[in-house]
Amino acid sequence: MEFPRPSCSDGPIWDVWLAAFHAPSLAVADELGVFATLRDRALTSDELAATLEIEARAAEAMLGLMAALGFLAQADGRFHLTDVARDYLLPDSPFYWGGFLRRIRTIPIDCNKLISGLRRGTAAQEARVSGALWRAPQPPPEALHSFTHAMHAHSFSLAMRTVGAFRLDGITRLLDVAGGSGSYSIAATLNDPKLRSTLLDLPVVCGIAREYAQKHGVADRVETVAADMFSDPWPTNFERVFFSDIFHDWDDERCRLLAKRAFDALASGGRVMVHEMVLADTKAGPLAAAAYSMVMVFVAEGRQRSTRELAELLTSAGFTDVRVTMTAEGYALVDALKP
Repeated sequence: MEFPRPSCSDGPIWDVWLAAFHAPSLAVADELGVFATLRDRALTSDELAATLEIEARAAEAMLGLMAALGFLAQADGRFHLTDVARDYLLPDSPFYWGGFLRRIRTIPIDCNKLISGLRRGTAAQEARVSGALWRAPQPPPEALHSFTHAMHAHSFSLAMRTVGAFRLDGITRLLDVAGGSGSYSIAATLNDPKLRSTLLDLPVVCGIAREYAQKHGVADRVETVAADMFSDPWPTNFERVFFSDIFHDWDDERCRLLAKRAFDALASGGRVMVHEMVLADTKAGPLAAAAYSMVMVFVAEGRQRSTRELAELLTSAGFTDVRVTMTAEGYALVDALKP
């Protein structure tokens, strides 16, 4: 009797399953203070377990995984921080990802909710970000506060690493739409002392943005305008209108509306700038962008798009001369001219 044999390895499924524990483990290590404890001294797993008063087996497993992921290195049996951990996992770093890791701990991915919403055809309306926050008549301030700090952790390093590619030399007036904590406004004004940025977002978010601008010494050049980007008037006569990780939250109809409002807010000769992680035209990759598009299915109404699709959204509003610049981490800046 012949037994069935698989035609290929199930390694890819193993990889996906085990990867599901990477982010929660990082979030647990952050909350326990693993990285802060290792800031100034290297420790063995037993020494860390004793210091943090946690199980030795857990410390061994956690330190091993953090080292395999590149956040720790090991020498003579002791673990110490890598540069990545020092930049992004220490609470006093300006690029600390703690706000985002807190959301991983407190708002776990809910597969059953998504399945139910997809089967009812209500997943987009019930999305916890674009649905629960931006479409609520009165978004809960505490939810906006948590989300905005998490997005600052997600965006500020990327902003500081990419803003030099945005061709803002000689520009003095930038409108940062749904600019959140001000990551890109702050990065842009730090990069060019002549630039002034106006950040448009909901009132609670504007308050947080002012705090971050003050912290980074640019509060005198980052103005905030409290407004709903879909329904309230926008200030006008800007040289650049900027969106980062905004179009991916919304369907094409809403994105076309934002593009048209950007067109109206720009002076003639100005340019709209859309910064997004982009898919290939086939939609089958790259992996990071394809995964990010699935994140949007879980939490928002939108999806990641290709540069071609972003360009079509902009030209539908009257923009011409579309340019594409790859920046970092799979992101592209798609910018276009208002004739």
